[in-house]
Amino acid sequence: MARLVGGDESALRTIAQRHGSRVLRIAQRMLGSAAEADEVMQETLIRVWQSAARWDAARAGLGTWIGTIAWRLCADRLRSPGRRIQLDLQEAETVASPDADAEAQLIRRQTLGQVQTALDRLPPRQRAAFVLFHVEEVSGQDAAQMLGVGLRAFWSLLQRARLAVEREMRGNAAPGEVR
Repeated sequence: MARLVGGDESALRTIAQRHGSRVLRIAQRMLGSAAEADEVMQETLIRVWQSAARWDAARAGLGTWIGTIAWRLCADRLRSPGRRIQLDLQEAETVASPDADAEAQLIRRQTLGQVQTALDRLPPRQRAAFVLFHVEEVSGQDAAQMLGVGLRAFWSLLQRARLAVEREMRGNAAPGEVR
């Protein structure tokens, strides 16, 4: 980071190599668009470049700080009505092998679709808490820092997200209840 503050572009390339794939994954899952995820990645790197001197290692690790920037950019985009996130459904969308149980694959696709629907209905912070913790496997402490909330508030967001997803999966959610 000291090299980056000094204007060393190779330091930015190193940061992009180390943290870029995670930013892309988070943005892709939050926004559901590879093109938008790419834009968020580029904007994140621009902000890291511009704000490098403000990073404080005592407050957050570099990955957490970069993740916070990416989350805030995604949150700005999520405020637009009709936004969706996409889980990585690649495994569910693969063509069935001849020995695979077609019924089990159909059930898996339906279940993933229900989870997707439930996540679509969550407010952005609950959605982010769910994606960061369960999909990206970010620690609770780091996820809380990324979202700019205390650890207790993060666990509350995550619990509300889990309950909403569970209600949706059981089909017990009243209209608008998941929001």
